[in-house]
Parts: sequence; structure tokens; C-alpha cells
Amino acid sequence: MVFKKNSKIILIFLLLLAGLVWEVAAQLPDGRFHLIFCDVGQGDAILIVKGSNQVLIDGGPNEKVLTCLSNHLPFWDRQIELLVATHPEADHLTGLVSVIQRYRILHIVSNSLLADSGIFQKFRAEVVNRQIPVYSPKAGEEIKIGEIKLKILYPSEKLGEEIVWKTLAEPKVLGLSTYTGNFNKTAIVALLEFGDFQTLLTGDVGVEEEEKFLPSLGEIEVLKVAHHGSKYSTSEEFLAATRPKLAVISVGANNRYGHPAPEVLERLRTVGAQIRRTDLEGEIEIVSDGKNWYNGN
Repeated sequence: MVFKKNSKIILIFLLLLAGLVWEVAAQLPDGRFHLIFCDVGQGDAILIVKGSNQVLIDGGPNEKVLTCLSNHLPFWDRQIELLVATHPEADHLTGLVSVIQRYRILHIVSNSLLADSGIFQKFRAEVVNRQIPVYSPKAGEEIKIGEIKLKILYPSEKLGEEIVWKTLAEPKVLGLSTYTGNFNKTAIVALLEFGDFQTLLTGDVGVEEEEKFLPSLGEIEVLKVAHHGSKYSTSEEFLAATRPKLAVISVGANNRYGHPAPEVLERLRTVGAQIRRTDLEGEIEIVSDGKNWYNGN
């Protein structure tokens, strides 16, 4: 009887161990490049994964980004190598507070302009308290995380001073206590490259800002459509230069802005872009080996 009881215990233990091994094996990096447009509603959150390196660009208007992270990062990996805050609007920034609280962030890329909003103050306090290094980029610079490359296309010069992140004392940014302009016009725009695969990440910039980096653009594989498909972005000239094969629109269902605008959808169809939308499909994943790419879901 003792032998049979011990045998059952051993069998249960072996089954549990096999299940754990299977779970770990299933979450091991597959060596490919994964580009995930998280389903966060009316906002942006983009996760990039290559091996053990992860880059998160924006965090959406809520905590849904945490579900996206848990779905794509191994349970033992609590570190994100780079976090990019394109601009301090709530629909891009809110989720990043929860991310910083739950993950170890090695570096942050963000313009150093200060926003007079509660969510920005929470975000900045978390960054300062954890002493996370912040870098403010400008056009022409390149940021590399392993095999992931971000070429900064906009803004043309640094916005703000990084020293404002080092203390919560009275801030001073370009002689101003806070920036009160349209933050969408300050959004960081980057060309994401992995091998020959290119994705243009446009934040919430409008046509006026697109014109400033238009001369540096060429044809791309994937376009993150600016400002959730706003009619004030993604001009005909912009699309003629980039001719994206796939256009991804991160947007909330039945949003009060009417995004994506019908005229933007028509412009995209005119250049032959396949259109995918998070409000219709939920999370969207693209996988690449650096030469070829395909929809992962």
C-alpha cells in the first residue's frame, strides 16, 4: 500500500514537472522578430520582441497593455529593454505607468517636455523614483537594442532637457515650466528596422509634421497609421512616398472621433495597402525573419 501511494505521488509530481517544462519550452524565444499592435482601445501600444529583447512603444489609455505583455513575454522575463513614450497624451501614456510599476525598465526614450496633467505627473514620478535613464532623441539618430533598430525621423531637434527627469523639483524646460502646445505635433516618429523589414511608426503627427520628414522616406512594408486614422494625417503625398504593403490602425470601437476617417481608408486602398484595424480584429501581430514577413494572427 505504501509503495502504491508513493508511486501515485511520484507520478503526479512527474506530470506536474512535465507540464512546467512544456510551459517553459512554449515560451522560449523562437528567434524571429515579432511586432505586436496591442488591443488597448482608442490609443497606441506597440510591442516589439526579438529573442530576449523587448521594446514597448506607448502604453494606451488603460491597463490593457499588461495583458498584451503577459501574452507575449515569458513569465520569468520581467525586464523591458526600452520603453518609448512618443508624446504625453493620456491615450498613449496611461498604460506606461502600470508597466513601469510591474516591470524593470532599462531605458526610456521620450521628449523632455512637461505636460500639465495628472497622468503625466504619475508617469514622471515613477520614472524619477526608479531612476530610469531618459534620453530625448532628434532626427538622424539611431537607437539599437540587439538586432532591433529605430531610426529617428522626427522631431528635427531635441525637445526639452533631460535634466528635468532627474528631480521632481520645480521643472524648467526651455525656459518654460510646462509645455502648453499641441503634444501631437511633438510625437516621436521612428523607422523600425529588422534586416530588410521596415515599419514606420508615426505616433499622432499630422500632415504638417509628415511633410518635415517626407524627404527621408522610401517604400516600407508596414505603416502604423498616424493618429488612429485621423483625416488630418496620412496625406496622399505621404502614401505616394511610402507605399506601405500593410497599414495598421490602432483604434477603439465606436470612438467619438470617427476614427478611422473614410478618406484615410480610401487613400490607403488607392496605394494598394492591406488595412488591418484593432477595433475589428483585436491584437495584430506581424512576424519576420528579416527578409520575409507574414501576419502572425
